[in-house]
Amino acid sequence: MNRFKIDISWWMVLGALLLAGMVGCTSYYRDGPPYYTSAYHHDPYHYHYYPSTDIYFHISSGHYYYRDGGHWKRARKLPPKHRLDRHDRVRLWIDADKPHSRHKQHRERYKPKAHYKPDSKRDPEERRDNQRLHERYRNR
Repeated sequence: MNRFKIDISWWMVLGALLLAGMVGCTSYYRDGPPYYTSAYHHDPYHYHYYPSTDIYFHISSGHYYYRDGGHWKRARKLPPKHRLDRHDRVRLWIDADKPHSRHKQHRERYKPKAHYKPDSKRDPEERRDNQRLHERYRNR
């Protein structure tokens, strides 16, 4: 009889641990992809943010958001004067269609790296990668 009680309590502990693990796996992360998701998993709120240049790229729409003369602009193609570099990229989940609505918080949390200069050779590659991510999102 005691063995039966021990077996039941063991299964209850195991069940509670599994349930707690599942709840933890379904939580929503805004500051980067959870470790268990694929590198190619994207949802409608997935953005790339480049702290050194204050540029956002919205993967599902394919739009860049950048500042021009104090105003935020949205465009499919980023003007050539801006440089993107994957070493300066932060993945963000922003539940908004205007990522710059929380720009002040993003600037505080993701400060540009000291003495960082984007590599102009990596800019075309990063733009192509962003475009490929957008195409992959559209075709899924």
